[in-house]
Amino acid sequence: MRWAVAVSAVLLALFTSGCGLIGGSSGGVQAGDCLKKTGEDGFDKVSCSGADAGFVVLDRAGSGQAHERCVDVAGTEYVYTDKGKGSVCVGIKGADPAHAANAAQKGDCLTDTAGNNPLKADCADHTAVYRVLDRLDTTEFMPDAACKKVSGTQTTYSYILKAKKGIGAFGTGIVFCLIAKGSDPARTIDNAKIGDCLKKSGADDVEITACSSPDAEYKILSSQLDTSLCDRVSGSIATYSYQQPGEIMPKAFCLGSAH
Repeated sequence: MRWAVAVSAVLLALFTSGCGLIGGSSGGVQAGDCLKKTGEDGFDKVSCSGADAGFVVLDRAGSGQAHERCVDVAGTEYVYTDKGKGSVCVGIKGADPAHAANAAQKGDCLTDTAGNNPLKADCADHTAVYRVLDRLDTTEFMPDAACKKVSGTQTTYSYILKAKKGIGAFGTGIVFCLIAKGSDPARTIDNAKIGDCLKKSGADDVEITACSSPDAEYKILSSQLDTSLCDRVSGSIATYSYQQPGEIMPKAFCLGSAH
C-alpha cells in the first residue's frame, strides 16, 4: 500500500568555514558559473566547457534576492552558505530545473517517488503518479509530520536541506503531501469513520463510497489499535490497516459486508 512512504532527497548545505568553493571565497560566484566537486564538502569554479564541470550555480538566495532560501530555487542540489551574503544555490549541470521536484507547487504532479528522484511532471502525462495537495516547511526530524493535518495525504516526499557543519546542522526543507493523481482527497481512508462503506481502488488500497453504490464492498464496523482485535467484533469478515503520514501507530478497521 502507498500510505506513509516518506522519501527524503538529502541536500548538503556547505558552510564557508572549511569548504573549498573557490579557495573558500564564494564572492565571485554568480548564476551560470560552473563548478566541480572537490573532496566531500568543496567546490571549485571551472570552465563550463571542461569535462569536470558537473555542477552549475543556479542563483543566490537570501535578503534582497528573488528567493530567501535555496530550497525554493528549482533544481538546487547543494547549498553553500556565504557568510553575510546569503547562499549559493548549486544544481546539476545539464539538468532542467523546471522539472526538478522542488519546482512543484500545490496542484502540480510528481513522478513516482519510489526511485528517490521524482520529477515535476504535467498531470496529464503518463509519468505523473502523484498530485501535490500541499507543500509545507519541515525539518529533518520526522519530516512527514507536517502532512498529518492535510486531508487526503497518501504519501509524502521530503526535500531536505542538510547542513554538515555549524548552525543549521539539523536540516530544514520542504515536504510534499501527495495523493495518487486520480484520487479524490475527500474519499481517502483517513476521512473514513465507523458506518462508512469502502470499495477497492487498487491491489492494496480502498476508498470511501456510498453504501448504496453497487461497488461498495465493505462497511466499517469498528476501529481498533490492531487488526487481531477484530476477531471479537461481530460481523467482521475482513480488516484494513493504514498508517497516516506523521502518525507513530497504524490504525485498524474491522470490516463487515456492505450489503
